[in-house]
Amino acid sequence: MLRDVLEGLGREAVVVCPDGVAKDAGPYARCSEEVPPDIEMAVLADVASLAQVPPIDVPLAIFDHHAVGDKLPGVREERPSCSEMALELAIEAGVRPRRDSLIAAALGIYSDTARLLRADKRTLAAISFAISEIGPLEKYIVQQGEERSLKMAKLKALARLAIYETRLGVVCATHVDAYESDVAALLTSAGCDVAIVASRHGGEVRLVYRSHKVDVGEIAARIGELLGGSGGGHRGASVTTVKMKATKADLPRLLGDVVRALDPGARPLS
Repeated sequence: MLRDVLEGLGREAVVVCPDGVAKDAGPYARCSEEVPPDIEMAVLADVASLAQVPPIDVPLAIFDHHAVGDKLPGVREERPSCSEMALELAIEAGVRPRRDSLIAAALGIYSDTARLLRADKRTLAAISFAISEIGPLEKYIVQQGEERSLKMAKLKALARLAIYETRLGVVCATHVDAYESDVAALLTSAGCDVAIVASRHGGEVRLVYRSHKVDVGEIAARIGELLGGSGGGHRGASVTTVKMKATKADLPRLLGDVVRALDPGARPLS
C-alpha cells in the first residue's frame, strides 16, 4: 500500500521483505528479499526497532502502529494494524491503490486485529473501503489446517514451558526455532497473562511478547535497554532483539533472567 502511495506521488518504490513473505500472502505481495543498492531512502513499515532490519546506509523514515520503539522521523501511532494506517494514507493522498494492494490491506487488517476483535471505528471504516472495492473477504481467506512445522513448534514450546507467578500475573516463558508469534498467541489464549517466547536468529536473540493485560511494549523497550539491545511494540504485542551468541541451552536461563527482571520475586510454578 505504501508502494502504491509513493508511486502515485511520482516516486519509484520497491518493497523489501528480508525474511520473505508468508505463503498465503505470496499472491498479493511483490517483494524482494534484498535491499537494492541505489535507493535514496527507506521507509520502515511496521518496525518497532532498527534491530529488526538489516543495516541500511540511507536516510530512514518510519511508518508504524507501535507507540513504543526507536526514535525516527515519520509516522508512529498506536493503532490496531499498520495496514489500516497505510490505507488511510492512500485515501488521504488521493491515490487509487492496486486491487492486489487492497486485498493485502484488508487481509492485513483482518489478521492484525485478531479477526477484527481489536478493531475500532477507524479500523472498520478502512476495511469497509477495501471490501467495497474487492468484495467479501471470504473469497481470499484460505481455510486450511496448520502446517506440520507449526504444530511441532507449538508442541515443543509446550514441552519447554516455564510458568511463573509474578506481580504482573502468570508469566509463561518458552523458546522455539520459529513461529514465535503463533506460540505466544497460543499461550495467551491458554490463560497466560504475559507470554515470552525466545528464539535465535543468526547472531541475535529475539524475545517476542504477547499479553491481553500488561503493556508489553513498555516491557520490550525496558528489557532491550537492560540487555544492551532494543525493543518496542504496542501494548499487546512487542519484541526485543539483542545481539548475542547463544546456544539453545542458554535460552531457558535467559528467559528466567528476563522474568526476574520483571519481578525479582517471581515464583516458578510446578
